[in-house]
Amino acid sequence: MNGKEYFKELSIVILGILIAFWINNIGAGQKEKATQKQVLNTILSELKENKENIKESIANLDSLQSAFVQIQETKNNIKHSANITIKYTGSDLKNVGYEIAKYTGILKDLDPGLMSKIVECYKYQDSLNELESSMRNGIFGFFKDKGEDNINYLVLQISILTENFKRLETEQDILIEDLTKYLAS
Repeated sequence: MNGKEYFKELSIVILGILIAFWINNIGAGQKEKATQKQVLNTILSELKENKENIKESIANLDSLQSAFVQIQETKNNIKHSANITIKYTGSDLKNVGYEIAKYTGILKDLDPGLMSKIVECYKYQDSLNELESSMRNGIFGFFKDKGEDNINYLVLQISILTENFKRLETEQDILIEDLTKYLAS
C-alpha cells in the first residue's frame, strides 16, 4: 500500500467518524430539546396551579385582615364583643419544576430574558414564603401572648403580604404568557 492509498483510506475513516459524531450530536441535541420542553411544560403547569393558590391565599388574607380589624375594633369598644373566627391555611406554592430545571441545567439554553423571568419569579416566590412564615409566627405570638400591642403590626404585615401576592400573580401571568409563546414556537 502506498502513501496515497493510505491517506485516502485514513481520510475515509476520519470522515466516517466525524459523520458519526455529527449524527450523535444531532440526536443528543434533540433529546436535550425534548427534555427542556418537558421541564418547561412542568414549570408552566406549576405556575398555573400556583396562580390558583395565590388567588385563594389573597382571599384568605383578606378574611384574616378583616378578622384582625374586627378584633382591634372590639378591643377599642368594650361594649361591643364579637365572636371572631381566625382561619388561614397558608399558600401552597410549588417549585418542583424550577428545581428540576436547575438540576438539569436546561435554563442555560433558554433566551436570557425568559430565563431571568423564571429565576426571578421563583426567587420572589421564596421570599414570599419567608414573609408568610414571619406573619404566621406573628399571629401565633399574638394569641400566645395575647399581644394586643402588635395587632397594628399584624394588620400591616397581612396587608403587605397581600400586595406581594398580587404582584407575584401579575409576574406569573406575564411568565405564563411568555412560556406559552416559547413552547408554541
